[in-house]
Amino acid sequence: MSCECQDRVKRKYYRYYDTPDGCDVFKKILVTSRYGAIAGLILSTYDVLMYSHAVGLGPIMRRYAYHTVPLAMMGATFAGVANGVQLLRQKDDILNYFIGGLACGPILAYYLGSNHAVLLGGLGLGIIGMIKKNAIENDYTLVPQVSGHMGTIRSWKHDYTYLADPRDTAKHTCGTKNSPSG
Repeated sequence: MSCECQDRVKRKYYRYYDTPDGCDVFKKILVTSRYGAIAGLILSTYDVLMYSHAVGLGPIMRRYAYHTVPLAMMGATFAGVANGVQLLRQKDDILNYFIGGLACGPILAYYLGSNHAVLLGGLGLGIIGMIKKNAIENDYTLVPQVSGHMGTIRSWKHDYTYLADPRDTAKHTCGTKNSPSG
C-alpha cells in the first residue's frame, strides 16, 4: 500500500478519496465527521423549526447537540475503524467498510434509543458501506449529479431566450466621431 500523492486536484479542502484507504487517517476522520456534523445541523434545524419548537438558547442547543454529536461521532467512527481494520488486515476490500459501518451500530442505538439498532442498524450501515466501497472500486455513481434546467447561481449571465435582442445588434453611433451629433 502506497500513500504517495498522485497529482491531486488543487483545492483548499481535503476529500475522503483524495488518498488511498489507510493513508491520512486523521484527515479522513475529520472529513467524515464533518459530513456527519453537516447532516446533524440540517436535521437539528428541521427539528427545532418544524418538530420540537424549542424556545430559548439552552433547549435549542440541546436539540442541536442531540442530533449533531451522534452523527459526527458515527462518521468519525466509520473512518477510524474502516481505515484501522485495513491497516491491521493489510487488505483493501469491502469487508473493511462493512466492519466500519457495523462499528457505528452502538452509536446509532444510543441515538435512536433502541437496543435493536445495535445489531440491525450496524448491519444496515455495514451493508451501505459495502455498497459504497463497491461503487468506488467499480467506478459507478450511486447518486448521479443532476443539473437543474437553469444552471447554477450564475445562470443570470446566460441567455435563455429564443431570439437575441435586436437592440444588441443595432449600430450604436452615440459618442463616436462619425456621428452627426458628435
